[in-house]
Parts: sequence; C-alpha cells; structure tokens
Amino acid sequence: MSVGLIVLLLLDRQTRLQAADRQSLTMATGVDRLLHLELRNIERALGGIAAEIDDEPVPALVQEAIAGVVARHAELASIVLYDTQGRALSAGPDAPESPVWRTATSGATALRVGALQRGDAGWELPLAFPDGHGRWLVARLLTREFDAMTEGFDVGRFGSIAIYTHDGRVVSRFGRGPSQVGQQVELPVPAALRGARFNVLRVSQLDRIERAMGFSRTSDYPLVVSGGLSVREVLAPWRVYVGTALALVAAYWIALAVVLARLRANERAQAGLLAEIETQTRWLRQAQLASQIGVWRLEAGDDRVRVTDEMAALFGLVPEGGTIALDAFFARMHPDDRARSFEQFNDLRRRRQPYEQEYRVVLPDGRIRWLKGSGATVSDGGREVMTGTVIDITERRDAQMRIERAEMQFRQLFERNPLPAWLYDVRTLDVLAVNEAAIEVYGYSRETFVGMRVTDLLAPEDRDAGTEVILRRGEGSSERTWTLITQGGQRIDARVHARDIEMDEGRARLVLAEDIGARLAYERELAWRASHDQATGMLTLTSLAEQLDAQCAVRPCSGFAVAYVQLRDLELIAPTLGRRTGEAVLREAAARFARIAERYGLGGHAPPETFAIAAFDPAELPALVEDLVAASQSPVEADGGMFPLEAWIGLADGPCDDGGAEHVIAHAALAALQARRERIAVVRYDDAMAAHAAERLALVRRLRKAFDQRQFELFYQPIHRLRDGAVVAFEALLRWRQEDGSFVPPAQFVPLCEESGLIVPIGAWVIEEAARASRRLSDAGADVAIAVNVSAVQFEAGLPIDAIRALRQTQALRRGALHLELTESVLLRDPDAVRAQMGRLRDEGVCLSIDDFGTGFSSMAYLRELPLDSLKIDRAFVRDVVDDARSAAICRALIDLGHGLGLSIIAEGVEDAAQRDWLTTHGCDQAQGYHFGRPQPLDAALALLAQAE
Repeated sequence: MSVGLIVLLLLDRQTRLQAADRQSLTMATGVDRLLHLELRNIERALGGIAAEIDDEPVPALVQEAIAGVVARHAELASIVLYDTQGRALSAGPDAPESPVWRTATSGATALRVGALQRGDAGWELPLAFPDGHGRWLVARLLTREFDAMTEGFDVGRFGSIAIYTHDGRVVSRFGRGPSQVGQQVELPVPAALRGARFNVLRVSQLDRIERAMGFSRTSDYPLVVSGGLSVREVLAPWRVYVGTALALVAAYWIALAVVLARLRANERAQAGLLAEIETQTRWLRQAQLASQIGVWRLEAGDDRVRVTDEMAALFGLVPEGGTIALDAFFARMHPDDRARSFEQFNDLRRRRQPYEQEYRVVLPDGRIRWLKGSGATVSDGGREVMTGTVIDITERRDAQMRIERAEMQFRQLFERNPLPAWLYDVRTLDVLAVNEAAIEVYGYSRETFVGMRVTDLLAPEDRDAGTEVILRRGEGSSERTWTLITQGGQRIDARVHARDIEMDEGRARLVLAEDIGARLAYERELAWRASHDQATGMLTLTSLAEQLDAQCAVRPCSGFAVAYVQLRDLELIAPTLGRRTGEAVLREAAARFARIAERYGLGGHAPPETFAIAAFDPAELPALVEDLVAASQSPVEADGGMFPLEAWIGLADGPCDDGGAEHVIAHAALAALQARRERIAVVRYDDAMAAHAAERLALVRRLRKAFDQRQFELFYQPIHRLRDGAVVAFEALLRWRQEDGSFVPPAQFVPLCEESGLIVPIGAWVIEEAARASRRLSDAGADVAIAVNVSAVQFEAGLPIDAIRALRQTQALRRGALHLELTESVLLRDPDAVRAQMGRLRDEGVCLSIDDFGTGFSSMAYLRELPLDSLKIDRAFVRDVVDDARSAAICRALIDLGHGLGLSIIAEGVEDAAQRDWLTTHGCDQAQGYHFGRPQPLDAALALLAQAE
C-alpha cells in the first residue's frame, strides 16, 4: 500500500509538471503569434513607403508618408531613410548614422532586426527594410509595445514571459521583479532553429528561479519567445498532498509498530522466561561441574542409586536410565577406604542418621581422586529416601599435603640453615625458636636460648641502640651490623638480616646472623692497602694529603709544613745488586723517615725513591730538615754492604686556605726538583719556581708543536783537516726557527728536550735528515761525512740499529759517511751494554767518536776497549790553548792519548789562526769553529764545497 501511494504521488507530480509545460508553451506560442502580427504590420508599412520612393532625391511626399506612418504607429519612435553609406536622407542633418542593415539579422522576410539600443523614449529595437534602390528604411520600435503583448497572461507569482533576440538579449519580459530588458542570457540550443517549439525545465539566469519553460520561434522574424511557470508554485498543491499522504502512512506504520512491539514484547517475555529456566539449569549444572559436586538419591529397599551426570563422572561410571547400582560405587573406592566406608554407610542408613565421610576412589585410568560424601534420610510424599551430595576435594587435600610438606621443609630449612637463626616475638622480644647453627655458634643450650630476650645477645655498647631499633614499630625488615656476645663472652661481628612473619599468636621476626668478622678484617686490610704503600707501610701521598686536609678541618688556623725528599739512584740497587738488597735498603730508609714523621706529624711514600714528611707545627720545620739531612747522610747497611743515601729536599708551607694539602705537596716536590737540578741539598719553594715551571711546560708544549709542524732545521758546520785545510766532514746542528724568522738558542731547548723525552723522536729525525744530506753530498761528488750528536737519553732509549741499516741502504751511504758523537755520560751507565751497542753500530759502517772529551770522568780502563774512531777536545781547553800553559798541557796530553789509542783528534771551538796553528804544530788532526766557518744550511755547505774545488 505504501509503495502504491508513492507511485501515485510520483505520477501526480509528473502530471502537474506536464500540465505546466503545456501551459508555458501555450503562452510562448500565443505571444509569438502576436509578435509576428505586430512586426508584419510594421513591415507592410515600411514596404508601402518604399514603394513610393524611386532613385531620385527624396521628395517631400515621401517625408510626409514617413511622418504619417509614425503618427499611426505609436510603437515606432522614428523612421529614417539611409543611403548605402549610412547617411540619413529623410531627416535633418542631425539624424544619426545607422549601419543597422549591415549587422541586422534577417528572418524569412525582407525585414531585418538590429541590435537592441537605448533611446530617448526607452529601449528601441531597430528594424531595417530595403527600398529596392540600395537604400534602407530604418524604423526604431519601442520595446514597451511588446510589454502589452505579455501582460494579461496568468503566470502565477513567480512565472514570467520574455522576448529575446536571436543571441539571447532580453527585449521584453513580464513577471515578478524589476525590468531586465537589455540583459544577456544563454538560450537553449534548440532555440536557434527556426520554427522551434519545445519545453525545458531550467533555472532562470535572470532571477535564479527554477521554471517549467516553453520556447517558441514560429514567426518569420529572428525573435524568440519564452513562457515559464515556477516549479515551486506548480508543485505547491502536490507537496500538500504528499504531506497529507505521508502523515497517513506514518500514522499507519506507527499503529502497526505499536501492535508489533506488544507482540514482540510478549514473545520476548516468554522467551526470556524459558531462557532463564534454561540458564538456571545450565548454571546449576556448571556449578556442579566447577565445584565437582554430584547429587544422589536412594530409596528405601532399593539397591540402585539415582544420580546426576556429575555424580557418575566423579566415580568414572556410566548411568543406565539415570541410575547406578550401589555396589558399583563401593567397587570404585580405594581398597584401604572401601570396608570402612561401606560399614559406616550401612550403619548410618539403618539408623537414619546423617551421613558424611571422606574417601578415595580409583578411576578407570588409574588416577586417584579424593571425595567427600554427605547425605541424610528425608521423607518424600510419605516415602523415606536417602539423598545427598558428593564433592571432589582432591585439590583441597593436595593443598593440605603441600602445606604440610612446606611446613616440614621450612622447619628443615630453619633447623639446618648453616647461618645462625632464631625467631622472636616482636611484642615481648622473647626468643620463640632457635636453630642448631645458633646453638653451636653462640654456645647456649636450646632451652636457655628460647628463654632469653633477643636483646640479651647484643654487646653492651650496642644494647641501647639495638633495643630502640628492635622495638621500632612498622619496620618489617632490616639488615644491620651488630656485635653479639656468646655464652663464653666472645664478641662476634654479625650482619643481621631480619624479616617479619605472621603467626597465629601475632607478629614475629625471623633473624639470620651472618658472621662478617673475617670480611670486616679483609675490608680493613683493603682500606689500609688503598691508603698505604705495601713495601714501606707508609701512607701514599694521596692519603697523606687527605689526612692533612682533615687535620686542617679540625685545626683551621694551625697550618702545616711539608718536606719532600727525593733519594738518588735508589731504584738502581734492585736491578744491579738484587731485589732483596733493594727492598732491604728501601725498608731501612723508610723506617728512618717514618720515625721522623712520628715525631713531627705524618709521613708518606711514593715509589720508588720519594718521601714526604709533614710537620703539624710549621715552627718545627728547621728541626725536621736537620733530622732528614742526618738520616739521609748516614749510609744504610744491608746484606753485608754499606749504601750511601743522597737526598734532595724541597720545602713548602701549608696554610689551610691555600688550595689544600695536595697543592702544598706539589710545591714541595717542585722545590725538590729545583734542588736536584741545581744540586743543592735543601731548597724552599717560592712563587718564581711555579712560574718557571709553567714556562718550561709551555716551552715543552711549543716543542711538541714545533716537532709536529716540522719547525726544526739542520745547519752544518764544516770540519777541516789541519794539514791541508780540506773539508772532511760537516757536523749537523739542530736549530729551531720561530714564525718571525728568529731562532731559539739550542742551550735553551735541547736540555728541555732531553728532560721531556722529546730528544728521542727528534734525534731519530736528525739522523734521517743527516742521512739525506750525506746522500746529497755524495751526489754532488763530495767525499764528506756528516757527524750527528747523540744524547745520553737517546742512546739509553736504544738507537734503532735496524732503522740506521735501512737508512744506509735507502740512501746508498758508504761506510764512514755517517758519524755519531757520544758524550762521556753515556759510558758511565752500563759500560758493557754501551760497548755492545757501539760494536753493532760499527758493524753497520757508522763511525763513532767521544764528544767534549776531558770534561767528564772517563775511565782509561774501558776507553781503550771501546770501538771508537775519534776524540773531540772540548772548546774549554781549546779556547786558552795559546795563552794558558795548563790548557796547552791538557790538549797535548789528550792529543797524545788519542794517538796512542789509534784515534783521530778533533778540536772544537777554534776561533782564530793562532789556535789553529798551535793545534797544527802539536799534531791535532781536524778542527772546527768560527775560524773555519759558521753553521749554515745544506745548500750553503754545498756551495762552500764547490768553491773549495
């Protein structure tokens, strides 16, 4: 019915729209016919005028005919005759030109319609008619004449009738709203066809109202007429009809829904009741299954028991018709429980007393299940029946057994725990239980221990604090270290671990007492080792500084003084005389300084040969220094020998507000370093030392940077043979050029290179550069050697023999092309090792010489055994050889000694001809100095050789 109503509504809507289409097309066609008649009358009038015109000039009669036509047709604003050039022929000279016949649109007749124009009397539509002689009659039709054609039609409130030119320009429009003449609209495509008549549903471009529109172009003229009725107005009655119909349908469906809802509610109530019954039944069954409960019923005199499925499942039986034989239940029982259960059941059944017992059943798969059966005799309709339930209590019995096993395991864990343990009442502090380990360790019997209060175990000094901690409420656990007393009075350091446990009588606390005496002793030993030197037993310098800072914190105004003692060559005793001798000497020296430290304050040791003694009273520093000097001057006796001690002592005062003891010890160490450098026994620190040390550190950093950036250069000083003046060698001398081109004096940076260890990589670089220079000399045809100074530090670090061999091979150096000059201090360290290394250098074709000979302490005993090639006489003897008899005697002795050993003699520092002549006269072989030439770059040295040739 609803679908049929909807179809009727849609058909009614379509019918109304079709009626609107017919009405709108009728209005458009009617106006189109009136328009055709109007334009045809005008065309005939213009044709009559044209018939009276010939090709002669326009007579006055024609002017009168035009005026008569205009007078009869009020809709015409004017009629003007124009020639082919557009000049007016029938009006005054002020008549406008009119090219309308060129642009006008023609229809099926000779009359042409021009573009809509606005004139003095309103909108005008030009109409052009040819006169047959090339001229045109142009009539201007007032468009308000068309308004009369469209008025009077019933278009409703929002309908309209409009006349358009062929291109969509509005000529006249009747309808709601202001005049829209002259506006341009887009006409439907079929409107361009002559004779077109059609309907279309469209939204007006003029007022945006949707209309059912009819278009007509049936006249012989290029004008289009449209008539339209508002869709909204057309469908207004239909919408009322639709609303009424929908209201009736809605009322019907609401009534139907109410009826259906009531039927559905009744059905749901019935279904819910059935579902509730089913749910309750299912819940009861699930509850029985979940709780392992079975229900049974046995009537008097019957030997079959009516059971539920759950009851049968508990025994692993299958019911027949809902019953199982009574004997089958007892057959399932465990043999140990069967007789007892059977007798008890029959006895209670006979006496009609309640029945309850626990027993085991053996299932078909061999599993054992614990059950609890209960029942009673009741009256049911005059009959006596026995009914009851059976519950699966397997999990409960298992849990009970687990609890019993856990209690037994806890008891064993408590009793057999290797740590002493006891349990006491938190409220009364009485010991409730104690294990065997506690009885064994603390010596009390079990009875005595249980009768004690837990605080009786604490040492007297811990008893008050311990009682307060134990009695503190809310502390469920603790881990503390206490001193406990045994029955025999022995003190035990124990870490007590305690946890609260709940008991039936109240809250108790379980205690484990871990004996940590050995660990504490070990920790104290570790702490001692961390702060003391193991070899001497004295404090480390770090610990000494910490204790001095702590002393300052106690006595902030007292201050202190530090003596920093450095012993000489103490570390060489163990490698040379054996470790035992070295340790004996070190222990004796440390014992001396430790006794002095006990008298004045504190002492510390930094291996291998440094001691620091601090005096708490700075006024006692002179006495402290006197004792230290006396202790270091007295030789040490060890392993049957006497070993002298030589010490350098640095002093520094320590006000507590001067950066701490660490800075004071560092100041004293700096003073000791100054004493060692200047070979003075005792030196007191001043600020100039720190500044000098800072300068030296800065210079060391500059040296490292200079080496990395290749700022070092080699200059070469010639060595001449005295008998003929020929250049036989060049000595390579290290120079450090600054960024501004100046040079740092070698005496300023070379010793610092030796102290910092930079002399080793720098010396290796010098040897490489000298090898390259020797190669260039050889390529230049000069048979001249290069001599290089090797410091004691570089030699002791181990000259890389393999590197020198590789240099000779790479640069193709001949034997003797490279000379190494060693100082006498190299020979004093380890003569045997030095001799072996010098021999390997000689085997590699390197010539060796002793530089600055005569200034050291060379021993003649090993000098004759060294693989040397020459000796160099120091410039100190050469400088006064002419004027000083002693210098002359030393030079003669050195020349004779060298010649006697088969060595060449080279004199250094020859400044004038007199020195040269004296050396030549007394047999010196070679010489170098400013008299022969200053150090110069390699290119200048090559130029010198070229000039000599």
